[in-house]
Amino acid sequence: MRHLFAVLALAALLVAPAAHARQLAKPIPIPGLQAGQPSGLKLRIVKYQGDTNGSMLVDVVNDEPVPQPFVATGLYFVPKGDPETSPQRLGAAGPFDVVGAKGASPKDQLIVAPGATVRLELQVFCIDSHRPSPNPATPFKLAGDRLPPELRKEIEVGTQEILRAEKAPSAKAAKGSVQSHVWKTRDKKWIALEGERKDEKGSANERLQQLRELPVQQRITY
Repeated sequence: MRHLFAVLALAALLVAPAAHARQLAKPIPIPGLQAGQPSGLKLRIVKYQGDTNGSMLVDVVNDEPVPQPFVATGLYFVPKGDPETSPQRLGAAGPFDVVGAKGASPKDQLIVAPGATVRLELQVFCIDSHRPSPNPATPFKLAGDRLPPELRKEIEVGTQEILRAEKAPSAKAAKGSVQSHVWKTRDKKWIALEGERKDEKGSANERLQQLRELPVQQRITY
């Protein structure tokens, strides 16, 4: 019996570091606001919490010797695997939350101290209205570049207008309106992004036609 307990204990010790290593995947560089420009920060995805939209829990790491600003504008996440069968890509919109900061309000920007790691909750929204929704088990990766300037600016400006109009503290509090805005902005001028399908635009046009045939109230949840 003692031998059995010893074997089980050793197995637990071997499994625990492996599980810990999976949880602490190596952070990757966050793209800057200009194409090809580094931000000076790195990001590690912790988990996705949602479906059509939700929150992406991430760790933002500053390995540099000087403080670095973090902004979520234009960041987007691509499901791992074959794009032809993958669910929606997700784009950040609106303010984000600092996890564990008592009494903190949502932020549009955060200065990350040298050597620091901060856990953030980014509000993310579907940018592929024709694809099925992901779920918390869907593995994602951070796209190598941010959304193109024109697209991310229109998404962000419209999101801020919605938050002011609805007196909402975050995009999460106005997710129906923000999701509708993101889809409308994305569909009116299709731009190929990382993780694109071979006929993504054709699929998008077909989906847009389906949405037009639905009553307005059903378009948000379809």
